[in-house]
Amino acid sequence: MTQNIKITMLGTTGAGKTCYILGLYSTMQLGLQGFSLSCQDMDDDLRLTEQWEQLVFAEEGEDRWPSATGNEPHNYVFDFNYALKHMMGFEWLDYRGGAMSDSQTESDVKILTTHLVESSCVFLCISGELLKQKLTESQLNIIARRAGVTRMNSYLAKLAQAKQPTNENPYPVVITITKYDQCFHRNKDEILEDIKNIFRIFFQPNSGWLTMICPVSLGKELAENKNTGEIEPKNMHLPLVFAIYCGYSNQLRQQENIAKSNRDNLNSLREGNFLDRWFNSEQIKSLEGTLYNNQEQIEGLKKQMRFLSQELTNANLYLSGTEMQLDV
Repeated sequence: MTQNIKITMLGTTGAGKTCYILGLYSTMQLGLQGFSLSCQDMDDDLRLTEQWEQLVFAEEGEDRWPSATGNEPHNYVFDFNYALKHMMGFEWLDYRGGAMSDSQTESDVKILTTHLVESSCVFLCISGELLKQKLTESQLNIIARRAGVTRMNSYLAKLAQAKQPTNENPYPVVITITKYDQCFHRNKDEILEDIKNIFRIFFQPNSGWLTMICPVSLGKELAENKNTGEIEPKNMHLPLVFAIYCGYSNQLRQQENIAKSNRDNLNSLREGNFLDRWFNSEQIKSLEGTLYNNQEQIEGLKKQMRFLSQELTNANLYLSGTEMQLDV
């Protein structure tokens, strides 16, 4: 049985956090490549659906966009499914963007910090509005500050202390370029280079960060006019698929460690003399059954990971700064 995971998205006010979760949920409600999302709380389903319909079907103008998240964070609990069959559950915290830069004494800041440290994957949100042109060295620092990267790093330092990422046990991060329609005209490789320079800490040798850079957009026409452009989401599901894949990968490492411990214990019992083996026969039999179950779970996790990795074939992925492909 797979465990639920937590996902936290860090981003400043106006970076597109709420619109991302709306676009993600609406895109996957009906199913995408067989994958779908459902809310465990039907009131949450109603809330997200109403906000999405306001965005898509309301009269044109500023009123189509959701209002800023209030002072009280809201925790959504979703089921990630394939062919409507449950694969993994995850929790998502929606909070006001200003919380990221407020004092630690604020209650919603405490909730955000706790949720972050307990998260299995973090999405960092940077708006394509900040990437409309190639950035000079001096502009990089300005844009990084406007995107809230310095504050993100303060939060991520707490996360790194809690998780201790290594190349053998990396921690997954998605740098999500929201409003990609705003910088779609640029060369993709140039944008990737700018992102690497803005978020330098994730691309250092042996840093242990498994980083995905993923552009997302609610519609390319929004670049021309955000109040009249057609809503046509792109790539919304890819960061989530990556997070779920990494959730399985983490569980796989846990199961492999358990299996190794059980295998070592079993070999130790089998190496005894005849009387020892006879005396420990029940324990040996029990360990053999446990190890068989371990292997079944390991194979099941690998199967799910191979399945999900097919969606991420063209993803821009880096382990400690080195470009890579997912492997099971």
